Order: sequence, then C-alpha cells, then structure tokens
Amino acid sequence: MQFILKIYISKEKMEVFLYLTEPTWVKSWIEGGEIPISPASSYLSNLREGIMTPDENLIHESAMPIPSLKQHGYHFENIKNLTFTGNYSNGVRLPDLINANYYTEDGLILSFCNHFNTSTAGRLGKKACIKILNIEKTRRKIDKQLGCKGIMKACEYTSDHQRNHFLKSKEDEWQDEFRIFWKTQKPKWVKIPQSTAEIVWMAE
Repeated sequence: MQFILKIYISKEKMEVFLYLTEPTWVKSWIEGGEIPISPASSYLSNLREGIMTPDENLIHESAMPIPSLKQHGYHFENIKNLTFTGNYSNGVRLPDLINANYYTEDGLILSFCNHFNTSTAGRLGKKACIKILNIEKTRRKIDKQLGCKGIMKACEYTSDHQRNHFLKSKEDEWQDEFRIFWKTQKPKWVKIPQSTAEIVWMAE
C-alpha cells in the first residue's frame, strides 16, 4: 500500500517578498507607518515592461479570443456571461461560447513576489526588498481599513488569451507574483503596524 504525504504550508508561514522603488519606503513596513495602495489599472500600459502590462485588470474567460470575432463582423466589449452559439462566417462554423466574459474590473492591489533575487529587483526597477513576516495577518489588518476582504494568492501564467486578476501572460512569469486584490477602487493610504516586515536587501 502506498501512502502519499501532503505537506501544507499555512499562509501565515509563507515567505513573500515586496520589492520597493525607493529605499526610504522600507521604514513604514519595519517601524510602522502609512503606505499607499493603488488601483490595478495604474499598472496598465501599452507596453509590457517592468511592473507595467497591457492586460492588467482584464477579465477574459472564453473558449476563444473574443476580440478575434471582430474579423467576422461581431463586436463584443465589456460583456459578461456571453452565450454565442450556432454562428457562421463565410460558411465556416464559429466556435460556441458559453457564459464567456470579456470586461475590465478595477480594484486595489498589493503585489509581492514568491522569491528574492537582485536580478528580479533590477527587472522591476526596484531598489530595496523586504520580507513580509505574516502575510495573512497583514491582509487582515488592511481588510479592516478598506472595509472589504482581500483575495490573496499566487498568480498563475498562461500562453493563451485568458486573463483575470490572478491569471497573467506567460511573458510575466519571471515576476513570480503573489498578490492581494480588494474589490474597491478608490486609492487609499493604510496604516502598517510595526514589525510587519524585515529588510532583505537594499541597493548601494
């Protein structure tokens, strides 16, 4: 008889790292202070570079890329639960879509990383890195201030068209991102308690 041993790591014991643009920003996370939380849309760009991507805050859940239907005379935008069946284009049967989604959804995010190395810091354009000591406790503290519960998990990466707040392009896989997403849009400063993190690295 075979036994499979599964090891579970609690969210409290997870190691997540936060890369910071300015070394002075470390202080609030170590000694306590205020930090800003920005909307996901603030990381939206026409170019994929560093922390910026062209598909941030896009929800695209469908059997085929919905924008590709434009070439067949169908235009769908900001659509939820789309059912598109039994259609043809120039005699060619188009794929059916059942409960497909293609819309933008903004919210506040904090983006962390599952690993630390200076190479990643360089690609992100960051000058310091800290390790969060208890990510679950940190999320709960921020939840109370924002008035809603954040969704927290590691991002996954895909080479196809599908996207959501935790499913990103394969081209971003190097970021190895762990994020918290709150379904509220107004940018806000929140208070971070003392000893929330410890310093890992700072550029000279």
